[in-house]
Amino acid sequence: MDDLPDEPRRWGIESDGPPQEAYSRVGDAERYRPLHAFALALVDELEAEFDVERDDEPSLDAWLTDGVDVVRAVRLRPRADVAAPITIGLTSFPGLVVGCGEFTRLPSPFCGCDACDEHLADSVASVREHVDAVVSGGFAEASGGWASFRTERGSSEGGGPGPYGPRRAWAAWPRCPRVTGHVG
Repeated sequence: MDDLPDEPRRWGIESDGPPQEAYSRVGDAERYRPLHAFALALVDELEAEFDVERDDEPSLDAWLTDGVDVVRAVRLRPRADVAAPITIGLTSFPGLVVGCGEFTRLPSPFCGCDACDEHLADSVASVREHVDAVVSGGFAEASGGWASFRTERGSSEGGGPGPYGPRRAWAAWPRCPRVTGHVG
């Protein structure tokens, strides 16, 4: 998405930060609506490049939808069981909730309130970075909601309340035969 609006930062280093009331206010949630188009284009791009099964009406686990209203969702499941599925939910906020693997949840924007001042371009970059880690085999998750994402550009780790499960390092997604030139 190269045509993202140039959004000024509200709270520069010369300010005292956001006013207290900005933490409970969302002045322009619609600025995140382009995330829906970005996500659907990303799903199409991934489906064309990788050997996956697409489900446009997936059942959604409670850990993915907790606290958000998902209005549409798409799941891409690699045809290799050792590679992590990705579920992208479009929320009514409007925003996204991205499910990776068995229990890793990534909301975008993370908050959306005026105080956090999250920019659309930052949300797009974050989703892209995390998805790139999953499809390249740089994603792992473990008990308590811990997850690790690694790409050539960097890495991130985090944890929090989440379902419990064994540590699992996921493999890279297999390329689509028509992309690699291999058949069978």
